[in-house]
Amino acid sequence: MPVKHALLALLAQRDLTGYELKVRFERTLGDFWQLNSGQVYSTLERLRRSGLVARQKETGSVERSRYTLLPGGRRQLERWIAAPTPRLRPIRDPLYVKLVFTPPERTQALLGSFVAEMRRYGDAVDTLGALVAREPLSATGRARWLVAEAARLQYDAQLRWLATVRRMLTSEGPTPTAAECEPLPRGGTLRALR
Repeated sequence: MPVKHALLALLAQRDLTGYELKVRFERTLGDFWQLNSGQVYSTLERLRRSGLVARQKETGSVERSRYTLLPGGRRQLERWIAAPTPRLRPIRDPLYVKLVFTPPERTQALLGSFVAEMRRYGDAVDTLGALVAREPLSATGRARWLVAEAARLQYDAQLRWLATVRRMLTSEGPTPTAAECEPLPRGGTLRALR
């Protein structure tokens, strides 16, 4: 579970409260992944019950708990970092379900919704393209750059697929292969190389 291991990685840097963990997680991945407080605290409680972190209550004007990574948590984090991802993520996109279950007489409505999706993905590709325009020098900056680039490439692939769907469903001729398509320099739309 990525949240569990992200929290362990943050605790490997220093002891933190649940709120500090949420803030640091979102400072690092907030452009791509927002956490709610309940998820942070329920994950911390599971980690504590598993003997991977310890909780120390702090008293003061506000009672808080500070979490410490235990040796078992450090070993778990090291195993997770070193292990390959166990499987490919399943492809469960609502757009695929929409495509498969839309009756032929509703194709125009489907295409209309896909045009809106293409705009959204095009805007996201453009925004991420601006983020990755310059490679950062710091190790943390490089990691964030790589995540942004992964998201940009995935959104670009989705944009290409949406263009293929539009071509196939509007019978604009034979569908070009992925090698025959390329994004325009701006990144938001595609053109065939033919």
